[in-house]
Amino acid sequence: MNINSILEVRNHPGFSVIRLLGFVDAGTVEHIKPVIKAKLPAECALIIIDLEKVEFLDSHGIGFLVSLLKRVHSKKGRLIFAGAQNQPASVLNMVGFNSKLVTYCDNMQHAEALLEKEKS
Repeated sequence: MNINSILEVRNHPGFSVIRLLGFVDAGTVEHIKPVIKAKLPAECALIIIDLEKVEFLDSHGIGFLVSLLKRVHSKKGRLIFAGAQNQPASVLNMVGFNSKLVTYCDNMQHAEALLEKEKS
């Protein structure tokens, strides 16, 4: 499995972006966990998860997202979901990822604009 075809991690001052692509299932999570652990700064308390290109999200993917949520909440931070739609959006809603736990944005531009607005 080519990791670049399923994951992109970008670190910026004050936040990181994790872009997921395709199916986020047991096989994907197994491959992306060590990469994210290596690439995500330990002090990162604000993570944007770009879900726009995710076609399918299963319980393993939800477990992975819960681990990221725990990570940012332990640092008094926040998790932002950008571009969740169709099946992934339905699954996130069904398992209880609501606006009290995470911030939802329509797309990455909206998420980045939100962060810019909060800086000022």
